[in-house]
Amino acid sequence: MRNAIILDLDGVLITTPSWKADAIHADGYSDFDRHAVNNFNLLLKEISAELWLSSSRRIGKTMDEFETIFHNRGIDGNLTGFLPGNELGIRRKIEITNFLENESFTNFLIIDDDTSLHGLELEKKKYWIRTEPRRGFDSNKLDEAKEKIKNWV
Repeated sequence: MRNAIILDLDGVLITTPSWKADAIHADGYSDFDRHAVNNFNLLLKEISAELWLSSSRRIGKTMDEFETIFHNRGIDGNLTGFLPGNELGIRRKIEITNFLENESFTNFLIIDDDTSLHGLELEKKKYWIRTEPRRGFDSNKLDEAKEKIKNWV
């Protein structure tokens, strides 16, 4: 059995308004919203899943760098990898669709605020947790995610 979480950062774990500069952590990278991190960690305790980063912030960073960033912010899971095809200008919907068509997951969740995901085919879209950019992965989105994983085999 292979489960996956496809995770964005902006609007999910980073909730700084677009008009405002990110608060910077001591390691020189953007801070994450602590409430969103706590909620995400609660989700990770509920399921065993590979963690795939879809955020455009993955461009220019290595897996090791993101492992350190996640560790420094208290994320309880380890990254499995980055979604392939991280070229600027590729719509998130296309990246995720291509990724899911080339991988064989039993179950998956997509946690992202990207509105292009409204265009996902229904079978994929029903596993999308759409966050609000300034609220991120709040308790309501945690509840929504828990509801979606209830039927995971």
